Amino acid sequence: MGGSWFTEIADELAQAVIDAGECAAACEALLDEARGRLDADSERRVLAALVAPIATANLLVELVDRPPQLLLACVRACRDTSRYALEELGALQHDVDASRAVAALGDLAQSCDALLDAVR
Repeated sequence: MGGSWFTEIADELAQAVIDAGECAAACEALLDEARGRLDADSERRVLAALVAPIATANLLVELVDRPPQLLLACVRACRDTSRYALEELGALQHDVDASRAVAALGDLAQSCDALLDAVR
């Protein structure tokens, strides 16, 4: 993978970066909404489910011009943490609307899969 390794997968990379930004924003909005509206245990569980996808999504946006191995490792982490968060949010009973975050997590996992498939 050389200097312009991403030219053949530019569309997939761009979509993953867009989805990462949207996912981080949606998950942060859900955290803000959950604060004070949920009991302490539910709030901790929502935080635990979302902290990794928020961090990896923000990191993916920042790593777009870094070496491919580093970027692709982050893409895998985004996919995996998004899937985990989807499972955890699905198991929670909460009084906040998580639909925007759930959709964004699903979109990010899907676009990361598409990017990883494109580099194989």
